[in-house]
Amino acid sequence: MADTHQQKYSALNSEKNLSSYFKWPVFLAIVLFPALSISLHNVGNACLFSLFLLAIVAAACRYKPMGISFGQLLKDYWPLHLAMVSLALAVLLNQILTGIFAVKYYDTALRIALFVPVLWVILALPLNYLKKIQWAFAVGALLALIKIYVITAAEGLRPPNIGFLAIIPFSDMALLFGILALISIGWNERDEKLAIGFKVLACCAGIYVTILSQTRGSWIAIPVFALTAFMLLRNIRVRYRLAILVLVLTTLGTVFTFSSVVQNRLAAAKTDITLYADRENADTSLGIRLQLWRASWELFKEHPLVGVGRENFSDGLDDLSARRIITPMATSFSHSHNEILFNMAILGVFGLLAILSIYFVPGYYFLREIRHPDSVVKTAAGMGLILCLGFFVFGLTDMMFFWSVLGGVYSMSVAAFLACIIKRKKELKAA
Repeated sequence: MADTHQQKYSALNSEKNLSSYFKWPVFLAIVLFPALSISLHNVGNACLFSLFLLAIVAAACRYKPMGISFGQLLKDYWPLHLAMVSLALAVLLNQILTGIFAVKYYDTALRIALFVPVLWVILALPLNYLKKIQWAFAVGALLALIKIYVITAAEGLRPPNIGFLAIIPFSDMALLFGILALISIGWNERDEKLAIGFKVLACCAGIYVTILSQTRGSWIAIPVFALTAFMLLRNIRVRYRLAILVLVLTTLGTVFTFSSVVQNRLAAAKTDITLYADRENADTSLGIRLQLWRASWELFKEHPLVGVGRENFSDGLDDLSARRIITPMATSFSHSHNEILFNMAILGVFGLLAILSIYFVPGYYFLREIRHPDSVVKTAAGMGLILCLGFFVFGLTDMMFFWSVLGGVYSMSVAAFLACIIKRKKELKAA
């Protein structure tokens, strides 16, 4: 009996020692990826692969974060894990059925699939450390504003890229980081006015990035985010939530009314749609996008099971141009400017199911916790839901997962928010 007790004590002591070794490197990766992933090249990738390597080391050491084995985590959350690896499976099925194999087409899909080991190793981080991610998102939005302000001020025009990211996904992510910082106010007490003010400032920074970038797709998402945030920030009094909502909407209305940049962009959109509808000019900014959407749908209808494959997308556009379904100018683009249609075109029905699973299965896990009585759980669920909603909305007008680093940001963010929920619910159960 004494030997058994000694063995249990040794096992617990060993678990505690291993936990201390994993805590700091995991914490570093968790706070760096929101703060720097869209501002400094390869930081997001480094954070993702660091977490993956730490998971391998943890498995080799037989370490069990929170006493949960990797196999047990797979069993408990198998629908979520399946959803996050589904895009990689869709690529594999396409290559098996077409007989055309290329490793490079797994790039983004595998980064999303790394969610499975990343979630497991993140559970090694104490909850109070894990919640520090709220500040990282705020810093990320502010750094994004500084970067785009410097670049746009220097160039004087709307640049196609902000560093290593195209301007549209950069703007989208800056806005999303700002909104996530705002939602994380749910982790603050009502009297923490300085912290709350800093997060509101970060949210405004994210919105201002969309003005500097002149990104119309981001503007579409702002009212959606504003209404969702109003419903989620329940620990703030209704009159304060109304004040924040009115302030944001009034600011946006003022900017949209008096900013010549915004007015010109909106007027251009209206003109583009009119020219496309009247068949006078299909090669405008929005006209090209509408052509690509139509082209993707045509490719899906002609290859509904497995799609044309990523490697044949350009050839598919050329064929549609030869048949005068789209213009020659539209063939110069490498994707559809729509996440769902692009995956339908290149991967068929498997791509459609995969991308919808990546959005909605994690979204379901977060949505079911939205009404949880505990503010820590509810806020983490709200942040996770905003993340999934944001990528879905942004994916309607552009390609987020076309940029591999954003696939890693998505998988790490889903893992971090879900880990907060798992750890807090275990604390509540033990109390």
